[in-house]
Amino acid sequence: MKKATPREPAPAGTRPSAAFASQAKAPVMALRRPTQRDIAVATGLSQTAVSLVLNRVEPSTVAAEARERILQTAQRLGYVPNRMARSLQSARTRTLACIVPDITNPTYPALVRGFQSAADAAGYDTMIFDTDGAPEREHRALQWLSQGHVDGVMAVFFHIGEAELLKAVRGRIAVVQLESQAHRPSRDIDKIYIDNAAAAQAMAQALIGKGHERIAMLSCPMGPGAERQRGFHAAMQRAGLPTCIVAAEDFTQAAGERALAAELAGRFDVSAVFAANDLLAIGAIAALRAAGRRVPDDVAVAGFDDIPAAQVMHPALTTVGRSEQAIGRFAAGLLIARLDGPDADQPGRSFELPFQLVLRDSA
Repeated sequence: MKKATPREPAPAGTRPSAAFASQAKAPVMALRRPTQRDIAVATGLSQTAVSLVLNRVEPSTVAAEARERILQTAQRLGYVPNRMARSLQSARTRTLACIVPDITNPTYPALVRGFQSAADAAGYDTMIFDTDGAPEREHRALQWLSQGHVDGVMAVFFHIGEAELLKAVRGRIAVVQLESQAHRPSRDIDKIYIDNAAAAQAMAQALIGKGHERIAMLSCPMGPGAERQRGFHAAMQRAGLPTCIVAAEDFTQAAGERALAAELAGRFDVSAVFAANDLLAIGAIAALRAAGRRVPDDVAVAGFDDIPAAQVMHPALTTVGRSEQAIGRFAAGLLIARLDGPDADQPGRSFELPFQLVLRDSA
């Protein structure tokens, strides 16, 4: 687990605020964390009313003036919700998780950012688990989920299938799984996917439309790589062109540079390289430059994901775009609707989200 959201409440034992410590008439309170009962005493209102307001129970019967008095008093006393006690009472943690394969890949911070913004707005904290795309860490994340640390999770797994995921969570938490292709809806899991094969096929067809006949795909078979290779192969086969796949060890820039440099050391005669993600594409450009090849004059390069660096590098990178922040917000919304809204008893659903070709100078 790499980090927890910075909005996490201060732990018990945190020093009371200056405003609270200055209350001369309540020396005993200054030695402990203020409670809802303290706020009820300070406002002259019932503890039930205080609980309704501070626990954000809606619809509330507490009058607007009383609600404002409770909130102001809670702020003045330095009240912090006791999340542990609340969880024990409700069997809920008010926490959601994001399980991603590589937090250093710019695709995933954008995804998490969108997810966290929606979670924050609904009163949920966010925890992040980075698996590095490794089987052992994915299984560790699964074990962590099975221990009930969160109410819901958005997960990107490379090695764990639906059956194993369902066995671990046993219906105790809400799950949204991000997939690389369409799947039949699961009874207990919501699924979100981009049609990676269709997107890769569209990009390959765009390169063919520009006159390229000798195109290599630089890809890693893990995760979405297989589907993107399938789409590339379909486009090349449809055009009657040979398929060339250059295998990288993973989806990093360094892996892309190494894989293409090895090809360029031999007889590698292509007019375009389509990389299965933008980091591989950036690595490919570095390898081409080191070999004295100009982009795009000698070799065109295209990527996939449209990370922030794609539009500011030189030449700007042609790529397949999708809104990671929008996907993250959508995933969090699905979880929250199951936990707090009308969708608790709905069967699992499958949602296809759009992609677009972003044509820039590199191709």
